[in-house]
Amino acid sequence: MKMKCLRIATLVAMVTLTTQSTYAWDVVFDPSNYAQNVVTAAKAVKGEIYQDTNLVYQYQMEANQLLQSTVLNPTAMKAQLSEISGDIAQINQYRDTLTQLYGSLQQGSAWLGQAQTLISSSGKSPTQWYSDMNALYNQGNSVATNLFQTGNNVFSHSQQLAQRRAELQAQLALTPTAQATATLTTHYLDIVSSQNADLIQMTAARQQADAQDRSLANSQQQAKMQAMQSFTTQQDVERAQFNALPSN
Repeated sequence: MKMKCLRIATLVAMVTLTTQSTYAWDVVFDPSNYAQNVVTAAKAVKGEIYQDTNLVYQYQMEANQLLQSTVLNPTAMKAQLSEISGDIAQINQYRDTLTQLYGSLQQGSAWLGQAQTLISSSGKSPTQWYSDMNALYNQGNSVATNLFQTGNNVFSHSQQLAQRRAELQAQLALTPTAQATATLTTHYLDIVSSQNADLIQMTAARQQADAQDRSLANSQQQAKMQAMQSFTTQQDVERAQFNALPSN
């Protein structure tokens, strides 16, 4: 019985050590050019919103001309008007997504500004500050947890909106000028997206480690219950054997 409990304890210790080494993760998030890239991407998105607003205006002008025309075939006019109305609806949907993306990038810029203020007041280098905050985060510090979780939420939302933008863009027929603007925006968003991955990985690693810790705790509790049940069963057997002995 003692050997069995010893084996269980040894197994739990081995799993614990393996978990600690597996999820020990050094921060690699580099904020040096990140803030500027986010601001640049936001400006590119804002420029794209302006281009699309002009497109909607031009389409609306075409629709108004069709409605005021008296020499066109009514059937042909209705077909063209329906097509233009569909284009307007698509571009408006695209522009709404861009507006949300712009707002998310602005939030990201504000978050980075807050982090840079904390870095400056600490007197540490950005790399050292993020490394120290990551250590606190892994220890469950509430300030570090809120900081990184907020950043993760903002930039995850930015990536989702950027992907949605790409999906909508594939459905649009843009003018050469609008297409050039969209291509430039995509370039800046790709840069920001690659930098986002480090911050998101940081939070994901912590969440994965927490999940592993919960799983380990459940395994430990189950092992304890099994050990206690085995001990109780053994006691019952020994008690029965003792009661079966002939009395003097």
